[in-house]
Amino acid sequence: MNLINQIPTFWVMITKIYGTIDSITGKAVIAENGGIYYEVYMPPVQLEQLRKTHSAGEHILLYTQYYIEGGVGIRNLLPRLIGFLAESDREFFEIFTTVKGLGERKALLAISIPISEIGYAIESGDVFTLKKLPGIGGRMADKIVAELKGKVTKFAAALEGREAVGAPREIPDFEEEALDVLISQLGYRRVEAENLIRKALTGDKSIDSVEALLQTIFMQNSPVENA
Repeated sequence: MNLINQIPTFWVMITKIYGTIDSITGKAVIAENGGIYYEVYMPPVQLEQLRKTHSAGEHILLYTQYYIEGGVGIRNLLPRLIGFLAESDREFFEIFTTVKGLGERKALLAISIPISEIGYAIESGDVFTLKKLPGIGGRMADKIVAELKGKVTKFAAALEGREAVGAPREIPDFEEEALDVLISQLGYRRVEAENLIRKALTGDKSIDSVEALLQTIFMQNSPVENA
């Protein structure tokens, strides 16, 4: 019999799980509901958040997506559940995985920073941040921006204190230089770098050079300053 004829003609739709945390592993949370233990894979950034805020025995609500790992011609087709802490996060994931070549497994591992930051990187064309995500190289980062820009605006707008993303604002040359230093030389993500620049400029309106801007940023974020 052809393998494709053995695949069920229906899909089990599990959209939410409310249960008790049994354990949190390196890739998933095990949640119990009615004597059934569900293994729910989660994005690394959300799994880490869960470890910090929840313990075994506590209740949890996860917004889930069900998919089959494998495909026609693959002997072992594995049913998987992916879970998110918010319904909007699941919605982003559904859009994210429409990029050709970015399957559920790769997309899940790539979400190692908050979804709002990934959304902002897409909308602002920040390939530098995207290609730093696990499993996302330069070519895939370009592809993500090309296919999704304009489709994830509301997720980018979820960043605290940020308006809905449109065209990038024009900024003076010295701000551009400082941004480049923070990202390419010091390893900050674009969102972090922009927040540092905004904080410095808000605190000192007289800044008019890259040297003054970077000095203010370093002073504001030095251990002595924050002690």
